[in-house]
Amino acid sequence: MIQISEKVRQLRNNISLSKIISLVKKSSGNRLYVTFLFILLESVVFFASLYLLKKLVDVVSHAQKSSAAAYHQIITYVVAAGAVGIIYFIIRSFSAYLVEAQSTRAAEYVNEQIHSKAVRMELAFYESPSYYDVLKRAMDSGGERPGQVITALIDIIKNAASLVAVGSVLIIINWMLLPLLALFILPTLLVRLYYSKKLNNWRIAQTPLERKSAYYSSLITTDTAAKEIRAYNLGNYLKDQFSVIRRILMKEKLSINLKRTKLEAVTTAMSNLGVFACIGFIALKTISGEASPGDITLFLVAFPQSFSILQNISGGISILFQNSIYVNSVFELLELPAGEAAAGVTSPSALQSVKELRFQNVSFTYPYNTRPTLKNINLSIPAGKIIAIAGPNGAGKSTLIKLLCRLYDPTEGSVMLDETDFRNYDPKELRGIMGAVFQDFNKYSFTAAENIYLGNIHIPFDALRAKEAAEKSGAAPFIDQLPRQYDTVMGRLFEDGQEVSIGQWQKLALARCFYSDAQFLILDEATSALDTASEAALFNTLREKLNNRTAIIISHRHSALQHADYIYFLSNGSIAEEGTDAALIRNNGPYAKLFLNKSKKVT
Repeated sequence: MIQISEKVRQLRNNISLSKIISLVKKSSGNRLYVTFLFILLESVVFFASLYLLKKLVDVVSHAQKSSAAAYHQIITYVVAAGAVGIIYFIIRSFSAYLVEAQSTRAAEYVNEQIHSKAVRMELAFYESPSYYDVLKRAMDSGGERPGQVITALIDIIKNAASLVAVGSVLIIINWMLLPLLALFILPTLLVRLYYSKKLNNWRIAQTPLERKSAYYSSLITTDTAAKEIRAYNLGNYLKDQFSVIRRILMKEKLSINLKRTKLEAVTTAMSNLGVFACIGFIALKTISGEASPGDITLFLVAFPQSFSILQNISGGISILFQNSIYVNSVFELLELPAGEAAAGVTSPSALQSVKELRFQNVSFTYPYNTRPTLKNINLSIPAGKIIAIAGPNGAGKSTLIKLLCRLYDPTEGSVMLDETDFRNYDPKELRGIMGAVFQDFNKYSFTAAENIYLGNIHIPFDALRAKEAAEKSGAAPFIDQLPRQYDTVMGRLFEDGQEVSIGQWQKLALARCFYSDAQFLILDEATSALDTASEAALFNTLREKLNNRTAIIISHRHSALQHADYIYFLSNGSIAEEGTDAALIRNNGPYAKLFLNKSKKVT
């Protein structure tokens, strides 16, 4: 067993009281002090009720028969004790409410902080398994745990104050009683602290397995893979995989808890033997005349309460320790470097008149890889043109898009707007001129209007502008056929939602992009779910309405690339060739071979 001094050190290190109290103060302000005031009042009133009870017992035990004075004293103490009792229960009720409110506010505040942090984290964190482990532990701790920490902390303070009141009575009777009680309870506390730490170490080690089981569960219970699971009869297989992991986790956790329970049973039995030893000790003192009838009566009331209070304090410390370890996972997340790109020094107004976007000798390697994904990229994207990026899978096209949206900065080289480096602009301002439809675009279970409005939430919603964006993307015809048109909820996740096809979802994503103020429209396989007629109509509209905007097309479809003014063909992270569609076909290089081979296969 770890020595007591070492256990105290661990307790102090794991219970980050200063951080927790700071967190609570931020969540509720001065309400924390009001809560502590009510706890103090509750303890004072409780002590007063004990004192009045002792006085009443002493008067009764020493009163003469038919004594008017004794009668008057008894009535006075009974009335006073009753009044104090009523006040005590009123204060305790409000104290309990304040504690509950305090913990609820703390839990909401922590959840808000977790989400705020998640929003600020750069994209690289979302491509790191270790970050997901930290996030899962923080999310698991962010709901109930902070509130439980606050409740435990307040209960410890409350019980400590009550112990001062009740324990002082025991000390008056005999100074050895209270230290003996504490000594009997200490082994159980040490066992609980030891196994709380052990369980937390196990939890941290098993976080990847917990996440894997959660992933299997989400596959089984959400609509993400529902069709494919049924088409391939995968349900039972996934369920079995989930069950295997859960059985492993359950077996390990129960094994730790069983060992803790056995030790707790021994230490609890020892503490109860100690209680009866104390009862025998005070009984002998009474027989010898060293204690009065009032003392023995008070002892029979105060001693069980002291034992109960000490057990509560022991349990509270254990709960505080255990939950504080969990809350440390929240601090672990909140203290991660956000990794946000630095705010630039160039005026945002310079973004309104950009004539060209250029990549100059750009290379990029992902943070968790050693091999570069892009190598020495040089390309020019003039304003008002349609520029295409083509190439086989894995060529680096999606990575190039991430650099365009400044989700990453180049490892080497520069991305330039005219003569100004991307890094000199505020990232949020810069992303405001980039409107992207990603290959894995999101399907928001909001209304059709809200889906479009997400393209520019920084201005009040403009219904006419939303309809124009829907017309440009080809979404307007199907939206007009919906039961509530633009007020219809998309998808079946919520009540009255309407399911639409993947092509219709893609048109909504395109409308979202057109609704934005973006100067650069980035379409990453944005027509992959559209039929040929819809794709042609989209590009014809795009050409007509482009004005000074620039369209950047990433596509595997030759029919989409033919609409581009200029094409860059990527291969293995480098630009293999560039030119117009006609010129590239004539060159009979990688571009021509890719698409001519496809057309031959089709025929």
